[in-house]
Amino acid sequence: MGRHRTNKSLKQQVKERLDEKLAIGKSKYAAKLNGTHTNFIFSWNTYKSYLKHNCYFVQWAKEQPTDPDLGHKPRTVEECRMFAERWVQYGIDRNLSAYTLKLQLSSLAKLYGCKTTDFNIQTPPRKRSNIKRSRGAAVRDKHFSVIANKDMITFCKCTGLRRSELMQITGADLIYVDGIPHLNITKGTKGGRPRISVLAGSPEEIETVKNLCIAAGKEKIFPNPSENADIHSFRAVYATRIYNQYARNYDEYKNERIIMYKNKVFDSYISKNGKKNVEQYSHLYRKHENCLTMIEGYKDVQTPYYCRIDKKSTVYDRKALLKASTALGHNRFDIIPSNYLYT
Repeated sequence: MGRHRTNKSLKQQVKERLDEKLAIGKSKYAAKLNGTHTNFIFSWNTYKSYLKHNCYFVQWAKEQPTDPDLGHKPRTVEECRMFAERWVQYGIDRNLSAYTLKLQLSSLAKLYGCKTTDFNIQTPPRKRSNIKRSRGAAVRDKHFSVIANKDMITFCKCTGLRRSELMQITGADLIYVDGIPHLNITKGTKGGRPRISVLAGSPEEIETVKNLCIAAGKEKIFPNPSENADIHSFRAVYATRIYNQYARNYDEYKNERIIMYKNKVFDSYISKNGKKNVEQYSHLYRKHENCLTMIEGYKDVQTPYYCRIDKKSTVYDRKALLKASTALGHNRFDIIPSNYLYT
């Protein structure tokens, strides 16, 4: 009898393999605690990205010259594995951004159930100066009317919503915390993490947002935003507004340190020349191999966030960065200077 061959296309095989890893609605945080988070996909957006790039990959692999070791064009996802490093190198040769290349590599790792380091290739380091998204004019800008979309632009700049969140937000999601208007963002969020974010903007802009919410009621406000709208750039405006709202003068925090617990501010203190004071928080330390280390989950860091490379000599207030990060739904202070505070 001849060898059994699958009748499924390569793209269908990719889809089925990724479908098996779907864990929509499950807690990624809980999976991280037991070390199984790398086996699953917790977000529809992540799933769509991985599916798209892996389909590109298997199609490209099928179009390559027949590999002598294989003896025929690849028929299964496993047979495509030998082309993985060449596929990433092909992207490097085409000068794709470091972020896109990293996404390609992560997609392959998820497809084959391994780590990105298991592939015999390294992608260029991701640098702020190499980010292309929402930097400068794009072709799609020619097909986007600022006048016709004035209200949507104002809404996005005041709320910092992602596109998926913007499409789901309703007027009923406007809430007040201590008399200050916020948005209760629960649908379309990254990783399924809800958040409550304050509105940021001029009094006139805030009033516009409130009126849009009141007019929409329980209905969605912008269910079909223009595909040509650069939503990410509006998030950057919002992040900058939040940061500037909380940022202090350098002299106020240059010697300050923050005790962080799982990326949240637990406490802060002033030390001599900004150096760590172990005695002040000795109860958070324990001996480990003849040295003191903080209890798992805690960090003692400088409040000043000193940038490097192209933004060397620029200093940010880490507390304000955390405020902006939380408002955007990231909870990572380091992503704000590199991805949002570029204006």
